[in-house]
Amino acid sequence: MASGVKYLSNELNPFIISFYRCFIGLIIISPAIAYNKFKLLKTRNIKLQFFRSFINVISMITWFSAIGIMHLEKATALGFTTPLFTTILAVFILKEVIKIHRITALFFGFIGALIIIRPGYIPLDIGTTLMLTASLSFSFVLIMVKKLSEYDSSLTIIFYHLFFMTPLTFLLALFFWESISLNQLLIFILMAIMGLISHWCLAQAFKLSDTTVVMPLQFTKLIWASIIGFYFFIEQPEIWTWLGGMIIFASVIYITYREAFIKQQNPATKQIDRAIINQ
Repeated sequence: MASGVKYLSNELNPFIISFYRCFIGLIIISPAIAYNKFKLLKTRNIKLQFFRSFINVISMITWFSAIGIMHLEKATALGFTTPLFTTILAVFILKEVIKIHRITALFFGFIGALIIIRPGYIPLDIGTTLMLTASLSFSFVLIMVKKLSEYDSSLTIIFYHLFFMTPLTFLLALFFWESISLNQLLIFILMAIMGLISHWCLAQAFKLSDTTVVMPLQFTKLIWASIIGFYFFIEQPEIWTWLGGMIIFASVIYITYREAFIKQQNPATKQIDRAIINQ
């Protein structure tokens, strides 16, 4: 999806890209809602659904704008600040308990991100500011998704995300409106499909694990960003990016191993997990 945004940014305004991404996504998911006889429209917290979408508008537009300005690989590296923000918010807002093993692994993951970013090498320009704003606002979105996933299904969360964001982004896009070509429409459709898959997987992950477990896996985006940037946008990966990426990946593997080990040692935890999966 980020690759589609970067490609379209050469021709379209980020506000228009945001609108079409939400609008086409809403069209694609609507048949699934109708198939379930609109049962998925039931939600226990419609206000939180709207507020989450409102914050997500800020996150999406700043993120799309940053991708259009920066190299895909660098934008992804700056996006690694999201897990740091989210972990802190999860502790204070969701009252999640984070122990020394996760703290240590997250610390090394952050060190890996710093190796990629190299403070002082990347100036605090408009692209950097936009990306940091996107990371912080998206952290709040993830916390709200975690809260919503306690009661609502993944499809319900995704539907209201698109249902509320489509008119919000449309109002903003009106100030920069221009028609799109068939080629651009096809890219938007692909972006919408990838976005739906991403949101569904993320919502399901939050149902099965703590936020502090799920978020470190976001670091693997760097691998895909490096490959896509190299082959499609002729962006040369840097050795520092790969070095930091390996450190980050090692921290992800350690967190995953520790979580699996704890569940094996705690039969009660495994029973809870089975109950969640059966639901």
